[in-house]
Amino acid sequence: MELVSVSSLWLGCLFAYLASDKQQLISLPFPKLLAWSLCCLAVLFSVWGFSHTYSVLVASLVVLICMMTMWILLVLVASHYKGRSIWVSSLGFALFVSIFLIGVK
Repeated sequence: MELVSVSSLWLGCLFAYLASDKQQLISLPFPKLLAWSLCCLAVLFSVWGFSHTYSVLVASLVVLICMMTMWILLVLVASHYKGRSIWVSSLGFALFVSIFLIGVK
């Protein structure tokens, strides 16, 4: 369940990033309401998914730490891969899934 949770959290953070006016991965930003709604749903789903393994407080902290890390990674990687949204999204997906596969248990 952790892999599904971290994958959905990555997509939620990516949508929130793509709603920014300053992003350079796609030509037009996503609508803010849609993107932030998807991000909030992904956060709630991730907390629910992580709460199967951890307590709700620990699951919330894991989600918060992952979101902060994902947004920092998005800003750093997206600045080097301008206009390559597939590369950035697949790199983040592979990185965070591999971190959870190696380090969770």
